Amino acid sequence: MFLRLLTIETRKTIQHPALWAGLGALVFLLAFTTLIEHAQIINGYQPATGGLEQDLLSGLAYFSWIGVLVYAVTASVIAAFDYPDRSLQLWLTRGVPRSMLLLARLAAILFFGLLMVILAFIAILGLAALSRLIFFGRVDTSNLNPAALLATILRVFWSALPYLALTVLFAVISRSPLFAAGGTIIYGTVIENLLANLENRFPTLVRYLPSQLAQVLQINNLTLDRTALPLPLDAAVMPEARAILAIGIIFIILSAVALAIFSRQDLGG
Repeated sequence: MFLRLLTIETRKTIQHPALWAGLGALVFLLAFTTLIEHAQIINGYQPATGGLEQDLLSGLAYFSWIGVLVYAVTASVIAAFDYPDRSLQLWLTRGVPRSMLLLARLAAILFFGLLMVILAFIAILGLAALSRLIFFGRVDTSNLNPAALLATILRVFWSALPYLALTVLFAVISRSPLFAAGGTIIYGTVIENLLANLENRFPTLVRYLPSQLAQVLQINNLTLDRTALPLPLDAAVMPEARAILAIGIIFIILSAVALAIFSRQDLGG
């Protein structure tokens, strides 16, 4: 039954217009920032250093800034799209266990979260290559390290897990895709930044915020550049393995809380 539910959730998400609208907006924003950066280089406003590897690093830096929006929209579409029209009750009246339904949706959210990261990588590389052909007449890939691509994709995806799980929790609590997405966006862009300012008072707590843990992982994305100097041992506030574990624990806790609430939620009325 789990695989059948996962297949249904995947098919429904692919057919949802919000997914494609969000993907189109993401590609447009990435294209816009790439073209602007290359226009600044050719006009002498920025130094012409690096090649496609620098475009990828710049694109990833921008994607990490708008990533909360991407993850929030993706997860809210899957987790809460059928609350408003009450079609969720149809699943439950057919004998589908609540826990299995939510787990299937979590699995779908993870799949589409990874898919969005992969598509962002492809878009950054493709748009940067096209833009370089337009502005410079060639594409310099000599310093791009292809062996680091997979690890970088996995780091970016793993950094997204807390925000995906937080959106699911907000979706269960609010029963609204709008509030689910909005809650995660407000947390990631406002509340988390405010909490980060408390570093002097609560250094240990701030160190384990999702954004701080993401920085620990993504600082290693510099390995995409063959010419990058090795990172010093104290470049990050904690070892990468500890950050990976902490992110996994946050995801499990938030998912477990969402499951506990959903399992006891009154969906009648």
